[in-house]
Amino acid sequence: MKSTLPALLCAAALLSQPALAADDGIDTSVTTLKNQQTFVVQRDGSYVQDFEELVQINEQRAVAPVAQRRFHFNRTLEDLEVIEAYTEKPDGRRIPVLPEQIKLQNEPAYNGAAMFQDMQVKSVIYADVAVGDKLYSKTRKIRRSAYFPGQFSDTTYPLFRRTDQHTLIYDMPDGMTLKADDPGFKASAPQQHDGRTVYRWDYVQAPTPRIEAGTIAYADYGRHLIVSTFNSYGEVGLAYDRTAAPAAAVTPRIAARAREVVKGLSDPRAQAMAIDNWVRKNVRYVAVYIGNGGLEPHSAESILDNRYGDCKDHVVLMEAMLHAVGVDSMPALINLGWSYKLSPVAQLGQFNHVITYIPSLDLYLDSTADGIAAGYLPGQELDKQVILTRSGQLGHTPLAQLIKIKNHYAVKIAADGSATFDFAREQLGAWEEAVRNEHRNWAKADQQRFVEVLLKSAGVKAHGEVVLGDLSEGASGKGYRFSLNGSGENWVYLPGPVGMPASSSLYVGLAQQVFGLTNETTRTQPYLCPESDFEEDASYEFPANATLLAVPPDMHLASPYFQYSAEFRQVDGKLLIKRALKSGKAGTRVCTPEDYLAMQGDIKKMVRDLRSQFILQVPEAPQPGI
Repeated sequence: MKSTLPALLCAAALLSQPALAADDGIDTSVTTLKNQQTFVVQRDGSYVQDFEELVQINEQRAVAPVAQRRFHFNRTLEDLEVIEAYTEKPDGRRIPVLPEQIKLQNEPAYNGAAMFQDMQVKSVIYADVAVGDKLYSKTRKIRRSAYFPGQFSDTTYPLFRRTDQHTLIYDMPDGMTLKADDPGFKASAPQQHDGRTVYRWDYVQAPTPRIEAGTIAYADYGRHLIVSTFNSYGEVGLAYDRTAAPAAAVTPRIAARAREVVKGLSDPRAQAMAIDNWVRKNVRYVAVYIGNGGLEPHSAESILDNRYGDCKDHVVLMEAMLHAVGVDSMPALINLGWSYKLSPVAQLGQFNHVITYIPSLDLYLDSTADGIAAGYLPGQELDKQVILTRSGQLGHTPLAQLIKIKNHYAVKIAADGSATFDFAREQLGAWEEAVRNEHRNWAKADQQRFVEVLLKSAGVKAHGEVVLGDLSEGASGKGYRFSLNGSGENWVYLPGPVGMPASSSLYVGLAQQVFGLTNETTRTQPYLCPESDFEEDASYEFPANATLLAVPPDMHLASPYFQYSAEFRQVDGKLLIKRALKSGKAGTRVCTPEDYLAMQGDIKKMVRDLRSQFILQVPEAPQPGI
C-alpha cells in the first residue's frame, strides 16, 4: 500500500477496508505475486517510476474490486502511461487490455467534496475476469518537478494480503543520500553505477494481525518503508516555509480588516481569539490543489477576497491578520489523525494538515475546525509533535483540554408504572460549540421526535420535547445546556417487586464511555487512551406505597487510569444517585497493551456498578369489595 503525497495538506485519508479473514488482517481473496516499483530520481527531485504488478484472484468477492485497477497522477506535474495490461487465464491464455479499455477520469475520491484539483485517474478495465485469473499491469509515471526542489521521499506499507514479492528500488544520483526507516522490509546492499547509487528493499511476508478497535495509526507501530533525502524535520519545515511565507504578506486591506476585528481589544490572546473566530466564521473550507497547490498556499489577500480556502490558506490569512495587529505567528505542520509517533527518518508524509502557532502565547489555533470554539483543538490534534516551519523546530500541541459533561436526571414513577422525567446536559469546553452547532442545524421534525425515538429503543412508549439552549454566537465559551423532558406510559411494570437499572443518565453518559472499553477482550497494539470527565446525578421518586428492597452498594476507585465513584442515598422517598468518571493516562494519549491489561480490574468494577439495579416493591392495589 503506497502513501500518496498529492493533495498533501488539509486532505483526509480515504482508505478502503479490505475483506479480512476472521483470525487476522490478511485479505485471502487476492494474492500479490509481484509488486515492483523502480524510481529513477534526478538531482532536482524529479523522477521516473516504473510500476509492475501481478495479482491472482482467489475468491469471487475479489473479482469486482480487483478487475478495475486505478492509477492516480497529477496532470500538471506528472505524466502517466499504461505500458501493458492483460488478464492471464489458468491455461496460460492472455487477454490484453485494449486502449479503449483504459479510461481517463477526474480523481473520484474527491467528487462532491469542497475540493478542486488536477489529480486524475487512469482506470484499467480488465476483460473476462474470473476466480483463478492473474491480472498484470505495467505503468510508467514521470514526475517533472519535485514538491520541494532537490528532495525526494516515499512511503510504503504492507499490502495486507498474501504477498510473494513486494520490491522497492530507488536509483539515486550521488550526493542524494537516501535514509530509511524499514521495519518489515529487508534491505539489499546498495549498488554503485555511473555516479549513481541503487537502493533496494523487499517486503518480508509475516503475520498481519487485524487492526483492533481504537488502535492508533498503523504507521506508528506497524511495518513500513519510509525513505527520504531530508536530514531533519526542521529541514522539512524550512522547505515548506520558503514556499508558504510569501503568501502571508500584510496588505493595507488585510491590516484594515484585522484592526476592525480586534477593535476594543488590547490583550494579545483576546486579539488572537477574535481573529481566529472571524476567519473560521467567514472563510469557508474549499481546497484548490492545482499544480503544486497541495503544498503552496494562495495569497492572504486572495483568501480575504474570495472568503474560501484550505488549511494552508486559513493559516496564511491568520498569519497576516495577526501580524497586522502585532502578534507574530507561524504555520505548524501536524498529523490530523491518530498518528502520535514521528518516524526517525524525516519526511512530509505523516503531516497532512497545517494549523497556526503563536509563540508568545504558546497557543495553537485551527481556524478550519468550525465545530469547536476558538482556543480549542479537535481531539485528533492533541498531544502531537508538530513542525514549526518558521523556526525549523519541533513543537508539541497540548496533551489535553477541558471537555466536561454534567448530566442531571430526574424520574417520577407513578403507581401504574408510568413516569415523567426531566434530563439536562451541560457541555463545557471543547465539545460545547460542536453540540451547539449540531442543534443549530437540527431539522425540526427530528427534534420533535427525538425523545420518542430515544426511549423507543429502550422499549418505552413515550413522548416529550427537547429544550435547546442558547444558540447565539455570543454564548460561545460559556458552556451549553439543553434539556429533555416528557413522560413514558410503560416505564416500569408494576405492581412488583421489580428490578430497575440504576441509571444516572437518560442520554449518552459515562456508562457508554465505560462500556466502550470492553470492545476488545485483549490488545496487542497501542491504542487511544480513554479520556473523559463526567459528572452525573439522578433522582428517582416512587409511589407513596413503594418500598426499596435493595440498593446497589457505593463504589469508589482510583488508579493511574480512572477516578470513578458511585453513591446511592435514600432521602424523603427518593433514591439519589451520584456518579463521576475521570479517565486518562498521565503524560500521553497513547496506551499500551500492558496498560489495557492493568485496567481490566477497574473496568470490571465499573461495568458491574453500571449494570446494577435497585429493587422496588409496590403492593397490589386492593380489589373493590375485598
